[in-house]
Amino acid sequence: MIDPGLYRLKNVDYSQRGEIVSIIVDGIVKPQTVIFSGVDYFGERYYFTEEGWRYIIDSRRKRFDHSFVLQHLDKIPVILKSPIIVARHPNIDSNYLFLKDTMFTESTRKKILLLVVLKKSNINVVWNYLWQEESKTPKGSEVIFRSRGAKKYLR
Repeated sequence: MIDPGLYRLKNVDYSQRGEIVSIIVDGIVKPQTVIFSGVDYFGERYYFTEEGWRYIIDSRRKRFDHSFVLQHLDKIPVILKSPIIVARHPNIDSNYLFLKDTMFTESTRKKILLLVVLKKSNINVVWNYLWQEESKTPKGSEVIFRSRGAKKYLR
């Protein structure tokens, strides 16, 4: 069941909720059921889908130390709209990494670096959401954008 909080987010568009959009990944058409859409830092439309949500749930449950991010899915639109770093994935050119440092009550640290993977193809789809454990951009990433406060998170 989808967290009802996902249907009360600010600054996202629910007008396409339930519609099927298709993303092409490695030449394969993958249908996606829209939960909401939004606009990222670059002014491009992205979609958060039921299939993406299920993948995030499955992948975070496999990593118990990452499961706390599931209580903070509301941060995804914020990260995509105002990241501190945007980088291209080191191995998958169509995956863009949007990173933002955020405070959590669950954390003993001051800030945690969160990462949203946005798959860019014929449409942009949220592909994953996780905690960047090393608090650094992934090795080999090509940095496309960085804010002033990003320096400590760069390799």
